[in-house]
Amino acid sequence: MPIIQEPFSRVAVDIIGPLPRPSATGKRYILTVVDYATRYPEAVALANIQADTVADALLRVFTRVGFPREILSDQGTQFTAELTQQLWRLCGVRALHSAPYHPQTNGLCERFNGTLKQLIRAFVHESRDWEKYLPHLLFAYREVPQESTGYSPFELLYGRQVRGPLDLVRAQWEGEQEEDGAPVLDYVLKLRERLAELAGFVQENMEIAQAQQKAWYDRAACSRSFCVGQKVLVLKPQRQNKLQAAWQGPYKVVTQLGDTTYVVVSCADTRIQRTFHVNMLKAFHERPETVDAICAPAAEETEPFPLEELPGVAKQPSGVDQVQLGEELGPEKQAQARQLLLAYPGVFSALPGYTDQAIHQVDTPGQRPLRQPAYRLRKRSASPCGPRSGRCWSWGSLNRRPVHGRRPWSWCPRKTVPPGSASTIGG
Repeated sequence: MPIIQEPFSRVAVDIIGPLPRPSATGKRYILTVVDYATRYPEAVALANIQADTVADALLRVFTRVGFPREILSDQGTQFTAELTQQLWRLCGVRALHSAPYHPQTNGLCERFNGTLKQLIRAFVHESRDWEKYLPHLLFAYREVPQESTGYSPFELLYGRQVRGPLDLVRAQWEGEQEEDGAPVLDYVLKLRERLAELAGFVQENMEIAQAQQKAWYDRAACSRSFCVGQKVLVLKPQRQNKLQAAWQGPYKVVTQLGDTTYVVVSCADTRIQRTFHVNMLKAFHERPETVDAICAPAAEETEPFPLEELPGVAKQPSGVDQVQLGEELGPEKQAQARQLLLAYPGVFSALPGYTDQAIHQVDTPGQRPLRQPAYRLRKRSASPCGPRSGRCWSWGSLNRRPVHGRRPWSWCPRKTVPPGSASTIGG
């Protein structure tokens, strides 16, 4: 990351929210702006995060500090909208966007967001008063020296120490001091020298801080790179739970934007290109296709072997086989009875059938169909319905007939019978 020396030449912006409870004026979001050179923050409460609302808030901030040369943000719709892009082109601002699912690119603003939320949680007692005390929280942040720069954001921007609450208490204890009556020209020259001196100190402190941060990060980091056309997997949050992520893909690398940023497309749909950081990618290794070797013996080497029926796939036994004959009949009588049973296999079938020798009539009063509202069956009662109806359907004893009722089908005998002469089981 390059060290920026000119104040507000590069700024980072982000959105906090939606907050659990709105402010007294109905604001739910906070637009944060942080300067890379001085770490000077700005925060504006917003009712919504539409592109026009965010653009208007940024214009109000830039009218006080000037338009930056570069602005860094994530890929939120409020920052990538056509209205915002057109505004940056008119103002001569270069828009920079971080990679998806990699907030470390905009780490300066993300870190300030965490600090600001901690201040709001600790200082604001009434949840609807946070907008009222937002300027006070910003003042407290601006007057504290930064660890990386060694100076406070206010001093780096204005070239002097801010007069805060502790300075007021000190003035009361020590008494009023006479102001230095230096001419304006001398004050401006001293201020310029002071700012130039501070810029040199900040440059040295930032180089030391970045070297320490890089050393800590490189302890557990490893260098990775991908070639154009290589297949990779992308680590994305799951739609059901954004706190959980899973490797998805494969994707194909289209181009490399920088040392750690790649443009990839899905192998299933190559129309949409996405930009990801290298930390969100890993190489995709296809599984080798294996085919089991089939060694067929020669015809003369094969010998017939008996086939055994597997349990559970045996044929349905017939009703004749299940008839038990008494031993008192004797072998001759049993053989005659067995021949008689084989002559009428349909009568002694193990599967249920039907007959036209007897008719059971169900009287239904009135010609209007009976309608019954749908209701949920208990699991204990509903579990046998599916297997039983399936067996009846496979046996051929049931078929579908449209009826005028709650269901579009019902069960009825397969044999063609006059309407009303057979019972109909409505669905």
